[in-house]
Amino acid sequence: MNQTCYLCGSQKNKTLFVENGIPIVRCLNCSHAFSTYEQDEHYEGYWDDETGYDLDWWDVAHRDIYKDFIGKFLSAPKGRILDVGCGLGFFVKTIGTSRPGWEAVGYEISEKAVKFAREKNGLKQVFPGIVQDSGLPKESFDIITLWDVIEHIPKPHSLIQYLFGLLKPGGFLFVQTPNFPVQLFKANLKVALKGMQEGGHYLEAKDHINDYTEKTLGLLAEQCGFSSVEFSILKPIASVSGVSGPKAKLGVFLKKAFYYGTLMLWYLTFKQVNLNLTLFALLRKK
Repeated sequence: MNQTCYLCGSQKNKTLFVENGIPIVRCLNCSHAFSTYEQDEHYEGYWDDETGYDLDWWDVAHRDIYKDFIGKFLSAPKGRILDVGCGLGFFVKTIGTSRPGWEAVGYEISEKAVKFAREKNGLKQVFPGIVQDSGLPKESFDIITLWDVIEHIPKPHSLIQYLFGLLKPGGFLFVQTPNFPVQLFKANLKVALKGMQEGGHYLEAKDHINDYTEKTLGLLAEQCGFSSVEFSILKPIASVSGVSGPKAKLGVFLKKAFYYGTLMLWYLTFKQVNLNLTLFALLRKK
């Protein structure tokens, strides 16, 4: 198990949570939280489900959040945007249909997901492989997006520095990742109410290797050359994973109610208190 902080290299830490025998720890030097599970740097297994993809989740449930992003950040009539870890390609497809002046490109490590994006979504501009090996021209994109990607990558610096080089001056890297302090509170609450369940999913210790806060995401951005970090709050994914029927509808209602509550608190505290389940960060390049 890894005990070395991925952001600062310190080996001094304390345990915050143990999930299925895997400790999640906080670095005592820089306060970054991370899983001690040693995951492959370029793990390709996320799209290996042979039973078929849940399109209600990956397409329908994501429409509101993608529309919110486009309304907030794609006000210019044209530009170039790169989606790294684009999965089945639904975000790239949404850009193409709602902002035709923008050229959207996708990169995805899973060849199975790329095959779906190309054959089912008709996206010839989605490519397989590791983006660092893409040979894309430097300073060629206005915006780059990482939707639920960065938490899966053990050593993020090489990726983030590479993407920094792909951005035009004045562009930004958009990062979506779980808001760890809120997720940790949620996990501890589950354990307090129901006890620790064997095989339970709390903080996804095998998948979410790095657990970010606003502070540590800012630290990573600074280490990789970005001039500033801004945070936003977008609409939630309109679905609850692993729940169906009436419970699913109730879950979506509660999810949206929580979103509006956290959004109100964020504005009332002049954007100082962010209790949203997800962090949405804009890492800006001068």
